[in-house]
Amino acid sequence: AEKEGDLVGFISGYIPPQQPETVFVWQVAVHEKGRGQGLAKRMLKDIVGRDACKDVTHMETTITEDNEASWALFRSFARDMGAELTYHEHFKKETHFGGQHDSEFLLRIGPFTKPV
Repeated sequence: AEKEGDLVGFISGYIPPQQPETVFVWQVAVHEKGRGQGLAKRMLKDIVGRDACKDVTHMETTITEDNEASWALFRSFARDMGAELTYHEHFKKETHFGGQHDSEFLLRIGPFTKPV
């Protein structure tokens, strides 16, 4: 996303070949100039509204337990989309990160219909 010619927001993600109904969001970044304006949620809605996501009815991402901003973003997105949000511990600190990184929870949102 751009604002006055400056890059203020970015989302990376992909549609896993084995899950064509799901877009996996890898990273969401919003510059301080773009924060507090609902930009991240608008970018998520834009992504699921694209032709490349015509078959997408679910969104997934991983979040650490203490990332309050990401939890709030994805809960708000699910609410706006009228979709259920479920989650479970997916990458455990000791098993996947050798105790060096907090556990990550896999969130799944859906099914949802496309924004109009």
